Amino acid sequence: MPKRLSESQKKDIVQAFVNGQDIKEIAMGYNFSTQTIIKQIKNIIGNEEFKNVKASNSKETKENKSSDLMRNEVGEGFNLNSLKSGNIKQSQDKYKEISNSADFFEVIPLTEDVELNNQKDMASIPISDIELPEVVYILVDKKTELEPKMLKEFPDWSFLPQEDLERMTLEIYSDQKKARQICSKDQKLIKIPNSQVLLITSEHLKARGISRIIFKDSLLSI
Repeated sequence: MPKRLSESQKKDIVQAFVNGQDIKEIAMGYNFSTQTIIKQIKNIIGNEEFKNVKASNSKETKENKSSDLMRNEVGEGFNLNSLKSGNIKQSQDKYKEISNSADFFEVIPLTEDVELNNQKDMASIPISDIELPEVVYILVDKKTELEPKMLKEFPDWSFLPQEDLERMTLEIYSDQKKARQICSKDQKLIKIPNSQVLLITSEHLKARGISRIIFKDSLLSI
């Protein structure tokens, strides 16, 4: 089945981020890339709020690390309130000496032999591998022409790579009532009495640049 985040998972991810959990840890917990997690968070709270929370989390992390380092150096029983001013100055000088002598270096990610541009699309499944209902519905324009959209116009699939988001996509429905509610005054609802027609005409659809079909919570590749 396609790999997607549920609405509750999205809320949990945002809550974890706001509470200060590292994005890499969140990504590992949900088995997604950090880029996907960042996209989901930005989609929900916005880019500006994302930057604010990230900056706040970074500041808090640095303060916690500084406190931990000082406690480890002067002992577990360290308590600033119980020290006299002279001892505080001495401890601060010692901590500054430790901080200045620490070596920091950047670890460069290894990209050798990694095909970053040829990642397999794990979110979609072939249309031939799914059993569609016998009757489905599709929205067309007033001239009964197909109205494909780019996948990026469907927010639920925004976590996919940019290359996939540029694919032309059709959405089909099994619920006629729901499809009618979505249908605008400039559209018509067409009944497809045999859903196998989509498979039979797949080459024609691909010739028109349409390579994906959305059906409920599934992304189908043609």
